Amino acid sequence: MSKRLRDPIHGLIVFDIENQEVDRLAWRLIDTPEFQRLRRIRQLGVSEFTFPGAVHTRFAHSIGVFHVARTLVGVIRREMTRNGEMPDERKCDVALIAALLHDLGHGPFSHTFEGVQEARGVKKRHEQWTAEIIRNETGGIRPLLEAFSPGFTEKIALLLEKEDPEDIYHAVVSSSFDADRLDYLRRDKLMTGTGAGGIDFDWLIENIRVAPIVLDVPDAEDEASPRKVPTFCLDRKAQPAAEQFLLARYTLHEQVYFHKTTRCVEKMIGRLFRGIAGAAVAGEEAARRTGLPPRHPLLRFFGEGGETVENYLALDDMLVLGALEVMTQAEDLDISGMARRLRGRSLYKTLDTAEFGADKGAQAMRKRRIELQFKDQISQGTVILDDKAAIGIYSEIGGDEERMHKRLHILDGNSPKEISTLSLLIKTLETKKPFIRFYFSETADRDKARGTKGRT
Repeated sequence: MSKRLRDPIHGLIVFDIENQEVDRLAWRLIDTPEFQRLRRIRQLGVSEFTFPGAVHTRFAHSIGVFHVARTLVGVIRREMTRNGEMPDERKCDVALIAALLHDLGHGPFSHTFEGVQEARGVKKRHEQWTAEIIRNETGGIRPLLEAFSPGFTEKIALLLEKEDPEDIYHAVVSSSFDADRLDYLRRDKLMTGTGAGGIDFDWLIENIRVAPIVLDVPDAEDEASPRKVPTFCLDRKAQPAAEQFLLARYTLHEQVYFHKTTRCVEKMIGRLFRGIAGAAVAGEEAARRTGLPPRHPLLRFFGEGGETVENYLALDDMLVLGALEVMTQAEDLDISGMARRLRGRSLYKTLDTAEFGADKGAQAMRKRRIELQFKDQISQGTVILDDKAAIGIYSEIGGDEERMHKRLHILDGNSPKEISTLSLLIKTLETKKPFIRFYFSETADRDKARGTKGRT
């Protein structure tokens, strides 16, 4: 017996539930309410406002990541056998299930929601929510994991929480070639319709090797040896494909993830969330101020003591989008106005300082001038400044590009070297390119800031 899913990226994904115990567990996990919730969370958040085809979900992505993880586990077995070692099959299982469950903790509109929470002083990233959901004793995930193997829950949660790897199995879920990015790069390219960003997947997989890299160099006063950990590297002959892989990520960040319209919508939804969060603590007045029913999941979550796993799992993209209509009746004019704009795609108008030329000094001068000119509107939220986006060759949403195991290594002889030391192309793109944009609620204000009239 087997179960099959058809996927636009990977074709037929087969779960051999009769002969493969880990496949049987994966199939049961997919059927849990926690995993099914990912059907209601878009992989690219609000990108469908810009790219109409970008409606793929974290549900499809997570299953794709599991499929790629099986390929990477096969690479580990291949390379360990080549080196005369025996793979740890239980650790292989941990890596596979961790890959399947890695996105359980995403909130509505993913990184946008996470950014709002951080601005409110709640620095709890989706990885922490994922671990909490997995450990939840009253949820559907933990019983299945414990039935598979006692203590399996904690092994999965710890692997997903770890910031630094301890062995090669961690590379399946967190490395320069982890299963997550090997799925989303191809999936996001296809679903957004962008022509750039292709990767030579088969050649990359064929040329993955395992070698130890230095995670960090100890302090001068510390006599301990540098920490080393085995991770995925690439054979030297795959360097052109590796360069293209990094360029694909760079291109997707530039053209898709940091697209000016997408960033604008993210800022608008972020403002809506902040308005709801501020009103949710108003007790009986919360419903009137937001237009939401008194026990709406958003009010429960943002209310006093409401940030529980149960309340978090009640939130998703569809819930928020479905509530826009009632929020247009909110007494709070910021909430009603933003809900009305989002429902009808009446977006703020963008002014990118790159319009004033490539010179960074000139851009900075115009930024200061606009900030001064629209100081009151910025404080009121009718003008939004966005100066946090920047891309480099290692840009990654979540900001972990400084970690050495996330950087790409090429085998130079038998010694792994970070690719920028071997490739002038990659070295050139290491310097981050910032984006500085203003979003205006009124077209006239945008034109005034630009110094022109009537341009769209």
